[in-house]
Amino acid sequence: MDTENEYLPTTSYVILGLLTFKEMSGYDLKQLINKSITHFYWSPAKSQIYGELRRLESHSLVTMREVPQTLRPDKRMYQITPQGHEAMQQWLEHSGVEPDSYKSALLLKVFFGHMLSTEATIGLLEERRKQINAELAGCEKRANALQEQGQAPDADDEIFFPYLTLQRSIALCQADLVWLDGALEQLRQRQAQGGAKRKRKAPASSGKSRARA
Repeated sequence: MDTENEYLPTTSYVILGLLTFKEMSGYDLKQLINKSITHFYWSPAKSQIYGELRRLESHSLVTMREVPQTLRPDKRMYQITPQGHEAMQQWLEHSGVEPDSYKSALLLKVFFGHMLSTEATIGLLEERRKQINAELAGCEKRANALQEQGQAPDADDEIFFPYLTLQRSIALCQADLVWLDGALEQLRQRQAQGGAKRKRKAPASSGKSRARA
């Protein structure tokens, strides 16, 4: 990889990659990110997108042109350059595969479930189940829309590869639902049995508290 571009953050490559589809403004990029990759990658803030566009322009990886508008400030449109294409290609081919990062506040709460009532834990899992169902419905809707544009594996690359990422997100949502259903079933069984085996230790009182008592 060109050492000049080694420092570029992943967000820069997100923007470069999306600009291979067409010329876009910062607003267009934000909208496309929200519609296309947020099922597997985080959505950068608009301020970060504009900052990255300035960085890419300063290194001749994108060009900018202003489009006059009558009732609004001039729109800045960005287009990837041949150098930008090369940098993107180098990153795709030579940056390797990093392990996916994952963190779950829900699983952290489940891990410390001995401090919660069974009812509270069930409530958390049921809420997450609603969220996953909504995420699954959104992914399936997008996947169906892509299928209508072209049937895999005969679809154009710009349809086929996004469709593959949606297939994975759908599979992950379905796996989450299987785990949630199993966990809820086990919690309800414990609840029916009286929630025994729950060990709670009251916080130790300080010496001063005992002395005052």
